[in-house]
Amino acid sequence: MALPPWRGATAADAASLPTDFAEFAGGLAQPRGLLFAPDGSLYVAEQLSGEIARIGVDGRLTRIARGFESPHDLELDAAGHLYVADTGAGRIAKIDRAGAVSTFVDELESPVDLAFAPNGELWVCELTGKVRAFASATRSRTVVALKGPHGLAFARNGDTFINDWRGNQVVRLDAKGLLHPFADLAGPVGLSFSPAGELIVAQPQARRITRIGPDGRQQLLAEGLREPRDPVFDRQGRLYVAETMAGRVLRHAGRW
Repeated sequence: MALPPWRGATAADAASLPTDFAEFAGGLAQPRGLLFAPDGSLYVAEQLSGEIARIGVDGRLTRIARGFESPHDLELDAAGHLYVADTGAGRIAKIDRAGAVSTFVDELESPVDLAFAPNGELWVCELTGKVRAFASATRSRTVVALKGPHGLAFARNGDTFINDWRGNQVVRLDAKGLLHPFADLAGPVGLSFSPAGELIVAQPQARRITRIGPDGRQQLLAEGLREPRDPVFDRQGRLYVAETMAGRVLRHAGRW
């Protein structure tokens, strides 16, 4: 069945855009899973169309792969292979440097977020309740169980911060594997460390982006967005956010 054309942002969306943000790229089919490559290009998963887009440093947008079922997140390994949380298909797909798509691991339960840990394991959030770590396609372990994990970020001190979307909180997993409550907030989806060591968390249903300091203190960074998701920083310390239901990627004016 053919997909309907994507409407994208409207004049009303532009009028309601927080003053600190500007549109970086538009015309995307429900973007999410933002990921910067070492060369400065930005990869985007388009949830509605099932495509993966690349935005070059020159601003040119190219769709590099298609045929995914509601892709949610992206990750790169050291060799330059791109991994896709192919949520609707219950798998992690792999796109090699030549553009060939294969299945890295399948039979997963709603994989929604990916991140390589410092030890090289690929951590996967399964929205049904588990965070799993893959040393390879055939070797995995369950790291922790939560109500609905949806995003993770690794701190320099060995701690891992994980969104518990259904639990309405961000939790801290210490180096010993013990869980600690960190911050209560509604429906967190995607989080990223700023260069200053703060956590930036998107809350799509609450339509806001929240900044959380190392002490757990929260500060509202933006509100009124149309399902913001998956914050990420570029090499210059600028913040980017996918505004999913407006079909665009936003960039913050400041630097951290």
